Amino acid sequence: MNLSPTSTLSTILFDLDGTLVQHGHVLLPAKLAEWGHPRPAEAVSQAFQEQMQWVYQASAQLRLSDHPDEERWRQLWAELQRRALAQLGIPDPRGELERRVYAFFSANPVPPLYPDARPVLRTLRERGWRLGIITQRSRESTLRFLEHHGLTQAFAVVVAGDDGVGRKPRPEPFHAALARLGSAPEHAAFVGDRVDDDCAGAQAAGLATAFLIDRHNSHEGNGWSPGDAPPFIHLSHLGQLLDHLPERPGHPREARP
Repeated sequence: MNLSPTSTLSTILFDLDGTLVQHGHVLLPAKLAEWGHPRPAEAVSQAFQEQMQWVYQASAQLRLSDHPDEERWRQLWAELQRRALAQLGIPDPRGELERRVYAFFSANPVPPLYPDARPVLRTLRERGWRLGIITQRSRESTLRFLEHHGLTQAFAVVVAGDDGVGRKPRPEPFHAALARLGSAPEHAAFVGDRVDDDCAGAQAAGLATAFLIDRHNSHEGNGWSPGDAPPFIHLSHLGQLLDHLPERPGHPREARP
């Protein structure tokens, strides 16, 4: 799924959490300390990254379902909190802290942007690219995130998890975004931080390519292993995306020497 130098892209679609906006668990160390359970930020991040892998594996069928069971989603995310707290060695025999953490995340606190997100988006907009968002988040929280970070005008379309067009990795949300942008799949690319949801979904939808943003070199075990043919172009930071795109949308990319 590598990008041919002759490809003529005009549209870049983005995932939100883990791609442009940091995962919400970066806000948790301060709350844990406030609640009497201080833990290093690195340990909290590691615990939640590992347990999120479990959630994604456990929820594979829900993501593919035409009618996802929202109660099952709630149970999975509650179990994520329990597993992460246990991994951090925080005792919670009556589940009080787990419920507090779940309530904290249910309030959709807005985490910071990754530092490389804003300059890359600004450059893409200045060069005339069509930009869109496809996320598993609700529309309400997605729009609140974008407004908080001053990015509401950056994206011509947002397809959210509760819009009724299915969830990644199904092709329908990709096709819905492209239809609203008036763009064909062969002229579009997707940027995300997951192989199974983002890159596989883009491939199923017939997009020209997908870019995997992998800032922590943690993509192995995320639906891909080194022996597989990668259905993506690997990026260690978002700035590298510009190296793979033509200077102007709708034009072939210059081949590298």
